[in-house]
Amino acid sequence: MTTQLSTYHDIRAISIIRSFVAQTGRFFGADETEVHQLKLAAEEAAGFIISALIPDNDENFNIVCEPMEQGLRFYFENKGIPLDEENMPVYDSNNPTDSLEGLPFLLIESVTDAVKFQNKGNDGWVLVFEKRFKTFQSLQVMNEIDPEVLERCAKEKLPITLATTEDAYDLIKLTYFTYRYSYAKQIFYYRKELEEAVRSGKIIAFIGKNSTNEVVINSAFFRSPHCDTIAESGMLMSRPEYRRNRALLRLTRMQLQYIKEGDSGIRVLYSKLVTTHTKSQRLLAAYHFLPTSLKLSIHDQADFVGLNTEEAGRESLLYALLAPNGFEPTTLYVPPKHRRMTVKLLESVDVITISTQTGTVQNTYTTGAVETEEEDRYATITIEDLGEDWFKWLRNHLNACDNDGMITIHLNIPADHPLPEDLESKLHSLKLFYSGISIKTMQRWELVYTLLQGQHFDFDTVALYEESAIALRNYMRQEYLTLKES
Repeated sequence: MTTQLSTYHDIRAISIIRSFVAQTGRFFGADETEVHQLKLAAEEAAGFIISALIPDNDENFNIVCEPMEQGLRFYFENKGIPLDEENMPVYDSNNPTDSLEGLPFLLIESVTDAVKFQNKGNDGWVLVFEKRFKTFQSLQVMNEIDPEVLERCAKEKLPITLATTEDAYDLIKLTYFTYRYSYAKQIFYYRKELEEAVRSGKIIAFIGKNSTNEVVINSAFFRSPHCDTIAESGMLMSRPEYRRNRALLRLTRMQLQYIKEGDSGIRVLYSKLVTTHTKSQRLLAAYHFLPTSLKLSIHDQADFVGLNTEEAGRESLLYALLAPNGFEPTTLYVPPKHRRMTVKLLESVDVITISTQTGTVQNTYTTGAVETEEEDRYATITIEDLGEDWFKWLRNHLNACDNDGMITIHLNIPADHPLPEDLESKLHSLKLFYSGISIKTMQRWELVYTLLQGQHFDFDTVALYEESAIALRNYMRQEYLTLKES
């Protein structure tokens, strides 16, 4: 953990820099003598760097401080003329007039425990000094929730109700207490948008309130933008102290009963399950959700407050389906190579037929869309209708995504008509590998493919619970390794 200052690259800003270094030292237990020494070191370091170069107009002076054993380490950024580390100026007390350039280093060395320069290549240079304190006060680790509070919250009776627009702000607070600001669904941070989604039925949220009328647990349905009869199920949230409360299980049961008996019009539920842990997967397995696709490396991991997860780099999501009132009879067309895996995913659904029939593309031109998440370096390419130019169309969009810095691309291909005979070989040539199937409307399903570029992906970091999900992961791993070797 570090603390940082970014201020003006101006000699007049030295007082700001000096105060930052001094107050950081006080925070970590420096006494007044040590604070004075830190001030002197900061002033000499900043003065040397600021006076030695003419910065760009938009360039700031940056300092980073990190704790070390019994003290602090300060990094002063220097993007001036590259230093000649073999001929640094040295102060000579016998010839002070001709060696003044070396005086700042002598002064810094005299009041700190170590001084050095580090070459950071394109990032310039960094002047580093270390200071140890007689009485160092390390950061206090956040206390865990009192066991008595956990016990009380676990036993508290939480009435479950449907959320109304008046609950929107409480839902936003609950999102924060569950994920801080790392939750992927941005709507749960905007009050007006969330109120409208609840009012219109786009979001159907089941909530539990505690004795002080605060929303402390939530699970919701989020209608698909493509089909009102399909909804995402999940968005399960809980304040850390209520994670052991049995109302969470009661809430999910009420949701399923609502779909079976209610008038929402929802026929099919799908869930996106994180793969950094298997808690949510275990719950949905109990309700017989079917894993259908695995989307790898979508975004950075969400932070679950008070919940330990494996550090897996970027988050992957398992997609799973449930149709409480049954799927509609449908034929899915898949490449022969992937028929067995697809059948395994849908083996309990007797109204869906898996066909490997191929056919000629009827359209001249391909239509589709590309959605990108620049911050996550993630893109989804969806082909709406295959045309004769589909390979060129797809290749052009893949190149554009690559040029825009996308490192993960998922491709959705319609599976409701016979596919071109050479589809799989051409996708293989573009380094795309099969990742399952997904439902778009009651009569339209899609094949899912993945392209990973500019990253090393470790399939062992994908934590799964259900047998067919594990089989899909292992199948995808083999496909990925085959592509890398080709």
